[in-house]
Amino acid sequence: MRTGYVRFLRAVLILFGTGLAAFAVFLLPHFAELAARHYTELAYLKTPILIFAYLSAVPFYIALHEGVQICGSVLDREPFSIRNRVAFRRAGICALTVSVWYFAGTLTMLGLGAERPIIYVVGALVTCCALIFALLCAVLDQLLARAIELREENELTV
Repeated sequence: MRTGYVRFLRAVLILFGTGLAAFAVFLLPHFAELAARHYTELAYLKTPILIFAYLSAVPFYIALHEGVQICGSVLDREPFSIRNRVAFRRAGICALTVSVWYFAGTLTMLGLGAERPIIYVVGALVTCCALIFALLCAVLDQLLARAIELREENELTV
């Protein structure tokens, strides 16, 4: 089995998570401050939006961790395991959580009268991407379940 692709994917996941954490810690507060100065009518939302962004990062990082764990089990030559099914299920639940949170956050911003189109574009984009990822995790979970079932049947016949 070629492990180069899996190692590359794991490295990309780790680098992506590290880069996003650095962005959240160092640049996001700066951008929030700039936005609050530029859009003074929405300045009171700076802290709640930052808290929301940091809280929504928790399920994202849980899903990212599950992805790294799946890559690790593939490298350990155990791709068809119950552990991977659980990891896909957790990642899907995390993605669904992010999707619901961003949908609710977008509706909240609409209710507060924040009439900036970028808010709705980002909210819709994150919601849709997270829903697609949750669907992908559900499909892979079912595919993995079938593969485990076939493997067990094969082991019984040999």
